[in-house]
Amino acid sequence: MTNGAIRLLLVEDNPADARLLRETLAELETLRCEVGHAERLSEAVMLLRAGPVDVVLLDLSLPDSTGLDTVRAIHREAGLTPVVVMTGLDDETLGVAAVREGAQDYLVKGQADPKALARSIRYALERAHIEQELVRYRDHLEELVAQRTAALETTNRILQEQMFERAQAEEALEAVRRRLMSEGERQRRHIAAELHDSVGQGLVGAKLALGNLMATEKDNLSPSAIDALTRMMDTCMLITREVRNISHGLYPPLLEALGLAPSLKELTRTFHGAAEIHIATPPEMESLRFDPDVEVAAFRIVQEAVQNALRHSGAVHVCVTVGYDNANLQLTVVDDGAGFDVHKAIGKGLGLLSMRERALAVRGDLHITSRPGETRVQARIPASPRKPEGKDQGS
Repeated sequence: MTNGAIRLLLVEDNPADARLLRETLAELETLRCEVGHAERLSEAVMLLRAGPVDVVLLDLSLPDSTGLDTVRAIHREAGLTPVVVMTGLDDETLGVAAVREGAQDYLVKGQADPKALARSIRYALERAHIEQELVRYRDHLEELVAQRTAALETTNRILQEQMFERAQAEEALEAVRRRLMSEGERQRRHIAAELHDSVGQGLVGAKLALGNLMATEKDNLSPSAIDALTRMMDTCMLITREVRNISHGLYPPLLEALGLAPSLKELTRTFHGAAEIHIATPPEMESLRFDPDVEVAAFRIVQEAVQNALRHSGAVHVCVTVGYDNANLQLTVVDDGAGFDVHKAIGKGLGLLSMRERALAVRGDLHITSRPGETRVQARIPASPRKPEGKDQGS
């Protein structure tokens, strides 16, 4: 609008109808219009392209276009500019169809008195304004959605990067755990070998030397000296057995030679205490071998769990169950002791943290539950049985 006047484009090829509409528009009291006139569709298109138009009064029967094609053509050029269609008395159906094609309203020629024409123009302008506001709000919402989508994509990318970095950190931590456990076992093996080969053999040699001394000097020794030498020999034997037990506890030779199930059975036989220890393994476990890191971790978890039960729980029965199912090594140690607060006990000398670290080092998990009368340690370690040595891949 300019100076409060509505810029109206009248598209009408009939001079009489055009003159009548101009006169009617001039009689409008509530609206002031600046009227532009086109007799053909092509002229109307040129005027729409030449300058802004607030509303179009459109006859559907023009020399170069008729019917709904006229509405579509004007609508393409006018965009959101409101269009009021003018039809003949027998063309109301066409007027309704024109509204469906995008026109704001329709008028029947000869019935468009000043009030009806003013009302139609005003309503068309108001509806067009509402549509323009809706388009503006839609565009604004789309912009907000685009901004929010971009922000979410950025957040998602950051989260993915953080997840990737965390996964890398967890892999690095797992590698450190494995190296620490491996180095610890290497040191244990070294110490066990030193105890066996040096201390153990030294004690055996000392016992043999005492025996030789008794044999060669028996006639020259007093009964009290013989008795003392005998006690010394017995002490050497006792210490030798203790050294052997310590050595086997540090690194069980059966684990490397025969595997997990046989070494755990031997382990339960070496424990001494008031509790009765029972181990259950299915027959197929006897011959199954796993990665050395997995076997060592499983052995140490069971060893620590049984030692805890014997030292701290006052248990009467301890049951160890070892099995393999669905690509996982399953370990369970249950005792009927006094129980304890698991959360308070972690890191306070019961070795629970050590068991969890060993499980994590081989990508496993460990769960401990405890109450008076039952403590249950359960470990699950992903593992695949190794093929027996000497057999080819196809056998």
